[in-house]
Amino acid sequence: MKPAAASAALAFLVTVLGGLAAAVAAEVPARPSAGCAAPAAANGRRLERTIVVSGVSRSYVLDVPASTEPSRPVPLLFDFHGLGHSGGGVWAVSEFRQLAERDGFITVYPDGLTVTLNTGTQQLEGTGWEIAAADSNRDLKFTALLLDHLEATYCIDRARVFATGFSNGAFFSHLLGCVMADRFAAIAPVSGGRAPAACAPSRGVAVLIYHGRQDQRVPVQHARVARDAWLALNRCREHASNGCEEHRQCRDGAVVEYCEADFAHRWPALATAHIWEFFQAHPLAAAARGPPAILPSTPAGTRATH
Repeated sequence: MKPAAASAALAFLVTVLGGLAAAVAAEVPARPSAGCAAPAAANGRRLERTIVVSGVSRSYVLDVPASTEPSRPVPLLFDFHGLGHSGGGVWAVSEFRQLAERDGFITVYPDGLTVTLNTGTQQLEGTGWEIAAADSNRDLKFTALLLDHLEATYCIDRARVFATGFSNGAFFSHLLGCVMADRFAAIAPVSGGRAPAACAPSRGVAVLIYHGRQDQRVPVQHARVARDAWLALNRCREHASNGCEEHRQCRDGAVVEYCEADFAHRWPALATAHIWEFFQAHPLAAAARGPPAILPSTPAGTRATH
């Protein structure tokens, strides 16, 4: 087959596979959280909130567009900032805000605490996320309890909870895919490598990775190692390309998509729209459901405040 014909055939295959993924996603029914039966909670484009976890006040910014309806289950997106940044700072520049209003989903921008990271050549300190291990990880506990609280307060579709993050936040989203695969349907790390922790997800995880070859902060090799790790964990068998690598025929219907290009340590143009399309195509299937919904209440051991 001539190269042009082969490319056309490959493009057609990718289109067909994308259409099939969308069709399968549409067949996954919403899984209403306990908050769907609770009194309507406040909406707003920048709601600054706190939740107390193990005696420590943890803050976050919540984006609840008017397009969300109190009794209709909606997707929930966690967006984790990079080292030295904040949830509010990410909210200020996030293109997810426009998509959230258009498509009716809730986004939460959590704040990290001071963390020290050892890169092998230097130590970095700033607000961020613990990524070295899952055991006794304060940020995994924060994320789990915040998710409990939001599902009890708002009408969340528990089949469509997603996580993305930049740099240190990308490392952390990898960790969430490893240890909270029963609650997060898909992850999309940007400009960050895989968390240096044992990874044994309870199911195949849909993963979309973005990384730049000119990244001097987190070398691209970290992303390639992360890609290869997820390919092994998900036992993917089929490879195609649509400008990014697409690895399909994976465990539990998962997919691994890897997008590497010539950019530095930043969030690349067009990534936001692509990430959201990827998330929409990969809900949490019924066979991979998490724990049953709880009655509307503040999670044990936490206290939520406005």
